[in-house]
Amino acid sequence: MFSKVAEESVPPLVAAFLRFFLGAIVGMVMIIGQKFRDPHYKMVPKTAWLDTIVLGLIGVTGYNLFFFWGLAQSPAADGSMIIPTLSPAITVLMAVGFLKERFRKNLAVGLVVTLFGSIIFFSAIAFVRLPHDPHRLFGDVLYLLAAVLWGINTLLSKRTTGRIDPFLVTTYAMIFGSFALGILAFPQIMTIHWAKVGLPFWVDQAYLAVFPSVFANWFYYLGVKQIGPSRASVFMYFVPVSSLLLAAIVLGETLTIGQFIGTIFMMIGVWIINRKDRTALSIEIQENA
Repeated sequence: MFSKVAEESVPPLVAAFLRFFLGAIVGMVMIIGQKFRDPHYKMVPKTAWLDTIVLGLIGVTGYNLFFFWGLAQSPAADGSMIIPTLSPAITVLMAVGFLKERFRKNLAVGLVVTLFGSIIFFSAIAFVRLPHDPHRLFGDVLYLLAAVLWGINTLLSKRTTGRIDPFLVTTYAMIFGSFALGILAFPQIMTIHWAKVGLPFWVDQAYLAVFPSVFANWFYYLGVKQIGPSRASVFMYFVPVSSLLLAAIVLGETLTIGQFIGTIFMMIGVWIINRKDRTALSIEIQENA
């Protein structure tokens, strides 16, 4: 909702660069402040720079590149359905396959319930009324690739946040990711008449840099560190739900019955996934005994 001003003022790739570049500055200011308060605060060691560079290139540069490329080919509604719906499922499958996470019964049942709820939710947006064109399938494939990159980013962040403060991971990833975005967006940046860009645009960018970029990514990495990639990723189902609820409250948009029912199913699914089954609970009790 807040990104509409940015999209109307500058090309999407430029807006993405500014958002994460400003977010990186905010993050570095907070890190410097923390270092002054606590001289023993550990920074990212040089041996871990490669990890944060990879996270930045995948989670910031690659994800946004495929997302905005897809946005140029197919409707935004396609992306709003494909990415939040498939990213958690892809993350779960990759976590089971590569991190050897146990495919618990709760995980399987909860994933099915959340997927079912997301289908109901997005079907209620009258998806079938959107225009069809030859480029749409290609755009949807790009959205799918963005979802895959976000799943990879989530898995890699588990290893990195296990060794480094998640806030440092967030900030360094934005530094390296925004640098690459800046290189890609540079030709468009040079064509913009910056004097005509109004104050609302910069206020919008400041909000996007601080809250959806710095804090949202920080909290997400904290979640990955604490409860693992699979259980953390399913909370992405709340992204379209929270956006719709905020739009209903602030803009007066209507929440349909289908969207309400879909939301209930997604909430139940997330609860099931994050609820420990008896087997896992007994194992944890034995390990702590």
